[in-house]
Amino acid sequence: MAMQTVTSWVKKAQIIGTDVNGQPVTRVQFNAMQKEVARLKEENEILKIAAVLLGEHRK
Repeated sequence: MAMQTVTSWVKKAQIIGTDVNGQPVTRVQFNAMQKEVARLKEENEILKIAAVLLGEHRK
């Protein structure tokens, strides 16, 4: 097994902080949360635009 592989696994599993409940958060979990936040922000912007368009349509 390559040393790079093990090093990569260790970095991914390394605890980099805690969540609001005090549970440990790994780098992989943090990156996944960042992607989810970005996706939710994008969806929120789409919904805001749709709400405006629907509001104008009803006038």
